Amino acid sequence: MDLSDSFTIDPREPWVIAHNREAREVLEAFRADHPIRVPLFCNDGHTRHGFYADEINLDYRTYYTDPDVMLRVQLEAARRRRELPMYDFVLGEPPDAWDVSVDLGNAVPPGWFGCPLYYREDWVVSYQGLNLGKEACEALAMPDPRQGGILATVHRSWQYLRETYEGTLTFLGRPVRVWPGVASNGVFSLALDLRGAEIMVDMYDDPDFAHRFLGKVADALDRLETTWTDLSQGTLGPFMISDHGIDMLSQDTYEKFIVPVILTVNRRRTTTPAPDLHHCGRGAHLFPVVKKHFGLRLLHALTYPLVDIAKVRRELGEETRIHALIEDTIVQHGPPERIRETVRDLMASGAKGKGRFALMVGDMLRGTPLEHRLALYEAVKEFGGY
Repeated sequence: MDLSDSFTIDPREPWVIAHNREAREVLEAFRADHPIRVPLFCNDGHTRHGFYADEINLDYRTYYTDPDVMLRVQLEAARRRRELPMYDFVLGEPPDAWDVSVDLGNAVPPGWFGCPLYYREDWVVSYQGLNLGKEACEALAMPDPRQGGILATVHRSWQYLRETYEGTLTFLGRPVRVWPGVASNGVFSLALDLRGAEIMVDMYDDPDFAHRFLGKVADALDRLETTWTDLSQGTLGPFMISDHGIDMLSQDTYEKFIVPVILTVNRRRTTTPAPDLHHCGRGAHLFPVVKKHFGLRLLHALTYPLVDIAKVRRELGEETRIHALIEDTIVQHGPPERIRETVRDLMASGAKGKGRFALMVGDMLRGTPLEHRLALYEAVKEFGGY
């Protein structure tokens, strides 16, 4: 496979040394719970390659259908992240190992159940919900956790990558590890994909059906995660509490319909739900209920200014760690002064608290100018001090 054989920056350059020194100091202080500045984290996951797709004009139709292209893009994007001074990330140094995966993103669970998938040249794979009637939901069979729907493609690509590259391929002097890449967006999210918005009507008009259907969806996700953990010889962790779409539910409805299925699956696994909630929606009204049942150690991806993060900080207290992000379109469209003002307002709002606060960068959407990404980092350095 044709891969880069070196970084395009020299780690001995003065600007790289200065950047890495500051990044290390900021990260070490944050981890020691004595922050000197709000860190700007970069997600190093294998699905985070939008910025690199822009640089190479990636055709996503090829990325999703050719596992060799998928592997190369993930590795080169991870290399490129280590060359851009846009966040508190040590540059010019490889990790102990490079993790890659079969990446079909959020489309895996709905595609597993047969939701139509759409492959576009310039954006990630998307899908269309099924909007099933009640009878179809009742009759819906649980797919094969290795071969159902899109999982046949995932399984085949995963086996190919493992057999072809794992244990033999190195990149910039480090081994490459291949993971299955199967995850979910939560029980309610998948229920919405299958039943549509009617599931929320069901919760009022036919709660018995709603309970049964959500239980069926939870059982299916449990089987999916269990099987793929076994395939990768990993360790099955707790059934997650993160769930896209729950911001449309009231506190009572969330407590009545969602909390029980999360607790049931975790009892089956003999696990306790991890008190970490990824939530990029407007569901802050649910946080007290989540804290009541599961605790809240970490709130991840709270989006400013869509969410009043300072209010969340006051309500949940200093013990909860918050990782926030600036709303994507603000960073994408700018201008830089707007980005700077948004970061300034967030930092002055009280959201930082006493230091259990960080900003993060997600996928860095395609079409986001480099100067906007740099403006975000410079604003964090300007206004994020303690």
